[in-house]
Amino acid sequence: MIKTDKKTSKYIIIFHLLLAVSIYQHQAIAQVPTDSLAILVNEGYAIMQSNPDRAEQLFEQALTISPNDLALRRQLGYLYSDNNKPERALKEFEKAEAIQSSDTIKLQMAFIQLTNGHEDKAVTILRELTESQDLFIKKSADEQLAAITSASVTVIPDEPSRWYSRIYAAPFYDTRWETIFYNFDAERGYYFNSKRTIFGYGFLSLAADGKSKLGEVPEIFSDNAIVGGVGIGVKPLTGLELRTQLGIAYDIIQQDSGVSRWSEDFRVLAIYGNGIYPDFEFHTDPKVTLEPLLDVYSSVGYYSRYKNVIGYLQGRAGVRIFEMSYTAADLYLRSMYVKDSEREFYNNQIDAAIGLRILPFYKWDLYVMAEYYRGTYLGNIARPSDFSKYFGGFRLFIIYDHIF
Repeated sequence: MIKTDKKTSKYIIIFHLLLAVSIYQHQAIAQVPTDSLAILVNEGYAIMQSNPDRAEQLFEQALTISPNDLALRRQLGYLYSDNNKPERALKEFEKAEAIQSSDTIKLQMAFIQLTNGHEDKAVTILRELTESQDLFIKKSADEQLAAITSASVTVIPDEPSRWYSRIYAAPFYDTRWETIFYNFDAERGYYFNSKRTIFGYGFLSLAADGKSKLGEVPEIFSDNAIVGGVGIGVKPLTGLELRTQLGIAYDIIQQDSGVSRWSEDFRVLAIYGNGIYPDFEFHTDPKVTLEPLLDVYSSVGYYSRYKNVIGYLQGRAGVRIFEMSYTAADLYLRSMYVKDSEREFYNNQIDAAIGLRILPFYKWDLYVMAEYYRGTYLGNIARPSDFSKYFGGFRLFIIYDHIF
């Protein structure tokens, strides 16, 4: 047995106390509670200007707690960029893009690639941004591409394909008619110019309902037809399209005995659609962001099969009421106005609705929408006796809209 004097024993006791404190502190640091995330972030923002190096450390530590925090990834990327750390900034921006794409971040990535001498990678990003809905970003991308070209910094790679395809499907159930409506459109097109403002396309569409029966006049009002053909269009302004198309229609329902189901279908259309939609952020906890949803859609067109001019105007306003993981939900109010030249009562109406839009998985381009609506037919247009001037009901939509 080793003997120790009182002084040595005192040192041994102090050593063990210090060791215990060190172990406790290490465990406390290794198990940082989630509540400390807000403290780290708030302190980081507070000292970004006065002590950017320390702010970097705080944001890096915060990301170990919440690695999928989009705002933190982007902010750290900006800090690295401001502190002349382009490679680290680029990595953070790439991680942020993997969570949710942003034209603003893509523009920053293009600038970093130019700084690093990777003009080919920068040009690829900038060409994509020339199609941005943000006019400032679009202008910045156009100007940067022009500067690269004029300076002959690099050989610009082949531009992206001018071919495009679109699939749109929107079946819905409406209690007003007690049936399901089926709507499907497929389009394959080609842009004739690099700015993608003039295009030609081929199309195939289907419009039908589940209540009409073969050999009878439809009980409700749906095209009940398959239409295919070709068209040409221009996009003179953001959100505005002018189209002329010629096709052949086949009536699924025989309208009149002895009349061919095949007919020519010629249309001239003006379409405008634009809006503001909530940005999606990936996070594991549910949030109510209350980010705004505002959009408008309008169209007016001549339809040769009906010898009719039909116009639509729809506006919608709402907020994001739920967001978690890859799922989100928006609550909105909508109003729609419809009018035609042939005074068909079902094409002359106005209604208002409250609706819920759900994105089950935001990368799928799939939406589920439920609406409760009330409306009225316009004017003194004749309508069947069993149709009241006022109407209402519930609609449930499943919408898939993908361009590739």
